[in-house]
Amino acid sequence: MKKMTFKSRLFGSVCCLSAALLAVSCAQGVDDETYSAGVTNQQLASPAADAITFSYVTDASGNEQVKVEWPVAMGAGGYECAVENVNDPANPETVVDNKVVDGCSLLFPSAEDTNYSVSVKTLGNEKLNNTGAESATVVAFSTMIDGVAVPEGTELGAFISQYIADNAADLAAKRAADPNFEIAFDLAAGATYALDTKADFDIQPTRLRGNMADRPQVVIGENGGLVTAAGLKVKNTNFDAAAMKQRGLITMKKDPDESIAGPNGYVVEKPIRLEACWVKELTRSIINCDVSAYGVKEFRISDCIIQLNMDGSDQWLTFINMWQNKGRFLGQDGKCWYGAALNTIVVNSTIYNRYDPSKMKDKAYFIRFANQAIDKVFGSYNGTFDIKNSTLCRMMPNKDFGNNIANKPAYVITFSESIFYDTYRLQKVKRGGTYNWSKNYIWGVTKSVDGTDKKEIATEADPGFTRDNLDKALDFSQPNGGVNFTPTGEAASAGDPRWINQ
Repeated sequence: MKKMTFKSRLFGSVCCLSAALLAVSCAQGVDDETYSAGVTNQQLASPAADAITFSYVTDASGNEQVKVEWPVAMGAGGYECAVENVNDPANPETVVDNKVVDGCSLLFPSAEDTNYSVSVKTLGNEKLNNTGAESATVVAFSTMIDGVAVPEGTELGAFISQYIADNAADLAAKRAADPNFEIAFDLAAGATYALDTKADFDIQPTRLRGNMADRPQVVIGENGGLVTAAGLKVKNTNFDAAAMKQRGLITMKKDPDESIAGPNGYVVEKPIRLEACWVKELTRSIINCDVSAYGVKEFRISDCIIQLNMDGSDQWLTFINMWQNKGRFLGQDGKCWYGAALNTIVVNSTIYNRYDPSKMKDKAYFIRFANQAIDKVFGSYNGTFDIKNSTLCRMMPNKDFGNNIANKPAYVITFSESIFYDTYRLQKVKRGGTYNWSKNYIWGVTKSVDGTDKKEIATEADPGFTRDNLDKALDFSQPNGGVNFTPTGEAASAGDPRWINQ
């Protein structure tokens, strides 16, 4: 198991110029002659490969970016930068296309398990009669990490929990040495695994990876599920949750190591994400904090199809549930009543509930926090709740959409180009934050559309979904799970892009 590979040096080499001069020289808009350091009439060179460094930063929306930095070339007129995804070297994908940078750094979106080629070329400065570099410096950067292969037929919960326990000391040492350290478990392409016990990832940030071209299937038993107190990224995997009786597909670990304790709850710094996964017959939460007080910095669902069969009869089983009602913290019940996700993101996904809406109860929400005071967990309200380019059906038809969502201007809610079908009172997330509503559509079936919803948040329009699809369980053997939520009419350009771009 290796840590993330930075194939040029990480976190910097020592630059021959002083830090003050470097900072000033990289400022945008400085006078060329003042900060040329006497470099005129010269052929300039691109930065040395071993002087180009990489690190990670998180933007205001909670998205991880790669930051590329290099030392200043005095007398330069800027830098031309390009980034390519070279996972398939014969067919590179452009990430940054020959961008001219007036400075000494570049940001680009980070994607996991990806090899990049990064080039930086020093440009000339006509005013100083300096000629640009003859060629760019090209360096490799990779977010790939090695994985532990899980043999087909293995009971997944025991395998993962045993590995984490057996290697606890070594994993702790690697986390201490490298804050970006993660491990991965790799599932075999097309394989089927049983998850009859809890797969306990503890406080080790982990990737659970399937195969993009041939996703494996995990069949969850009554006592099975994924348990974590750290970052967890689940990718390219299908889950059959029909038999699952735990509170969530992902639950937060009861009584984790106290090293992750904040002043008012446990804090999970790394993201918890479901990416390109299908889930069928889910009767419980997708994520549930269970009985303990947790603050999760990011929970994200992207490029997923999640099919529920949830009757809405249990408030513990809200779809995204950070409400715990037990207040368990530092080994004691009733000690802490906070809990939330700072950044909640649903993008390019379909989430639908096939349970008969005429029989559905009114206890469960789509999303619920312990209370609105998320600053008690995270130290600020600077968070987001995004639903973008997604299709939500029967989530929830008889209950408010959300509860206890943060209520300060620093907390930004954005719903854009999404469809909400048979979904009631979106406006219950609207409690005093900052709101961006754009090109959303809503249609009432079980109940008529709420007045605020159709006045402020979404346009009332029927997307034409049929009971044949709404009532159907996913079929992993079929394209797009055997369902079709292609919208029609006024809503035809909104929702999960997989239906629009078929």
